[in-house]
Amino acid sequence: MRTHLTAAFLAFTTIGGALLSSCGEVDDTTGTSTPPATAAKPAPAAPDASAPLPARVFLELSGGMRGFMPQNTTATEPTAFQQRVGQLASRTNSSPAVGEAQFWLSLNKAPQKTTYAHFREIVQGDTHEAALGTELPAMLENILALPGAADQVNVIVSDFIFGPKNQATSALMNVSITDALAPVTKKGLAVAVLGETSRFYGNFFPAVKTPHKQVAMKGETLPYYIWVIGPAAAVGRYLNEVLPPTPATTQQAYFGLSFPHVPYAAVLTQVPAGSPLAPGGNGSISYDGKGVSTNLDVDGVKDGVDFTVALDLRQLPAAWREPAFLASSLQAQVPGGSVKLLPNSVKTTVGVPQLAAYTHTLRLHLSDFPKGGGQLRLSLPAPGVPAWVAQRSTQNDNQPGPVPHTYRLSEIMSGVREAFPAALPPVFIATFTLAQD
Repeated sequence: MRTHLTAAFLAFTTIGGALLSSCGEVDDTTGTSTPPATAAKPAPAAPDASAPLPARVFLELSGGMRGFMPQNTTATEPTAFQQRVGQLASRTNSSPAVGEAQFWLSLNKAPQKTTYAHFREIVQGDTHEAALGTELPAMLENILALPGAADQVNVIVSDFIFGPKNQATSALMNVSITDALAPVTKKGLAVAVLGETSRFYGNFFPAVKTPHKQVAMKGETLPYYIWVIGPAAAVGRYLNEVLPPTPATTQQAYFGLSFPHVPYAAVLTQVPAGSPLAPGGNGSISYDGKGVSTNLDVDGVKDGVDFTVALDLRQLPAAWREPAFLASSLQAQVPGGSVKLLPNSVKTTVGVPQLAAYTHTLRLHLSDFPKGGGQLRLSLPAPGVPAWVAQRSTQNDNQPGPVPHTYRLSEIMSGVREAFPAALPPVFIATFTLAQD
């Protein structure tokens, strides 16, 4: 944007063409505000966004998992595993968001369907049916080969220790995981991985068998994982509507999640004066007196102009809604121009009734745009394998230490990532049209 632009307009439109801008009449340089005539409304949800989810919960019932599920008495406390997986099963069984809940046991053969009552008894410590574990790729293949797997939310609970009998196959662990997931990732399914920890009582069977084939544990902390696999929109809904609230200690990774219907709008003055979200910055911005406008008149701009964007990110996983994550990950671009996200400007809308339709606001600084107009694109690129994976990965799990580690977790998660296209689509895109007289 050049100095002395006297009649520039920013027309804000959504990807699908549905107009979402909503503003109140105000001078952006003064910080005063007039209540907006009409509150902004989010874009309509996808037609099946509220349809009941079909969900299957799978528990690996191997000898190596028994230590997470000890028999409790009135004098003992359930482990973190028993509490979290028990609550996960209960919420899946009772949630109105789930239309049909199924419970399965993953043993050393094809998964076996069971009842919710039996599943709950096992989690509470009745693990006498435990069998030899299935190698990780085979377990995934068996679960995802079930009829209708590509249309379901598949929740898999396991320690995900890959200790094959043929140790030579460990060298291509990532390839084995990629191959196991290929049938569903080719259909556009998403994978969420939640890394948890719990006290463990009993024999731990490491992937590396020397010097010990098993290690007796007496309440030490070991890691386990919850994988959620299914259609992207369904996985997002399960994470937000069904899964118990995620503890701060839970590690998270997501692959293939995208949300094409994230509502957004230009909201420069739809906040009360004195609010920490109130507009500010360079430039003179005013409206045409209508109270709700899709155009911004920019007069006498010398150093560019700041404006606010509101986003409704309720669909995204909790980790992706953190302001710090968004501030470090969001990208703003204007081909042929210049725009940037202002530091410390990503905030939640809690306590701002005028923005109840949205969850976050942020400030953009537009300092230039091509003559004749153009497009401003705000996007959240799909994250890759997060840093916590390498921190939790180990080449030798024979001696569990004070810091929870999983044998070659980096290779396992690389295999998950490699099951998806090299260039994943952004998590969401907000596109604004810049029109200039």
